[in-house]
Amino acid sequence: MPATEKISFAGPPSMVPAFVRVFLSKKPFVAPAGAVVTPIELEARRVRLSESHLRTYRDVCGVPAAAHLPPAYLHAVAMPMHMQLFIARGFPVKVLGLIHLRNTIRVFKAIDTRAPLRLTVHFDTLRLTDAGQEYDFTTRYERDGELVWEEVSTMFARGTQPTKVEGGGGKRPSIERSNHPQEGTQTDTLDIAENTGWRYARVSGDFNPIHLTARTAAMYGFKQAVAHGMWSLGRCLGAAASHLPHEGIQIDTQFKLPVYLPSQALARTWAVDSGVDIAMCTMRGDRLHLAMQVRRLG
Repeated sequence: MPATEKISFAGPPSMVPAFVRVFLSKKPFVAPAGAVVTPIELEARRVRLSESHLRTYRDVCGVPAAAHLPPAYLHAVAMPMHMQLFIARGFPVKVLGLIHLRNTIRVFKAIDTRAPLRLTVHFDTLRLTDAGQEYDFTTRYERDGELVWEEVSTMFARGTQPTKVEGGGGKRPSIERSNHPQEGTQTDTLDIAENTGWRYARVSGDFNPIHLTARTAAMYGFKQAVAHGMWSLGRCLGAAASHLPHEGIQIDTQFKLPVYLPSQALARTWAVDSGVDIAMCTMRGDRLHLAMQVRRLG
């Protein structure tokens, strides 16, 4: 295994230089045969949360005001670090060709918005599948040395498989669920505005062109702009907020059909013996945009 590439910042870095380097990147869309995965560790030693930024996130994702932090909010705060990961020398492919496939969030402890946090991002996994390559990276926040929040994101690069790539890791289990409404299901109709991509981009810093306008999305083969997957996740958690504990939970999400802008969708939430299940589906209810399960930790 090659030496780990380590990068440290006093706080989250600026997004602007990272985006310039993303567009100028000469990395391939798929790692070539024989590619070696170089572990990468990024650290922001002191991150302070902004109340005004949090209010904007709540507004964009439809999260009701509450004393505790929305479960997916810290992903948006970490986005500048994610961009630094994607442009790091050891990350093997272009970020603009990647698809967000799966996501796991673990909220271990309630987070005090006034307390500084240590943020780290770690990457060391490339996994081969029948359809392409999967890349896992892990984001963690610590408060006074204690892990309070963790996320594992899986990105997907579609393409021809190399014969061998060094590095790997276990595949997280798929989410098994029915999309048919259960007894006691809460159903919310989501009106998704045309400017949703711009609004979430401003709060997260993720200005990927597929999320902004129909014209920029068409450059990458989409008929319309596509909502950020993490906006869809955050919006569904906002709709289900009254059903969710504020700590000690794990949220597993699989992203399915794109959510085009503008459009409508249904958010369905129902209780199960072990927690809460959530689905975002088309207005006809016949196809999933995302499938999510929320479970108690431990």
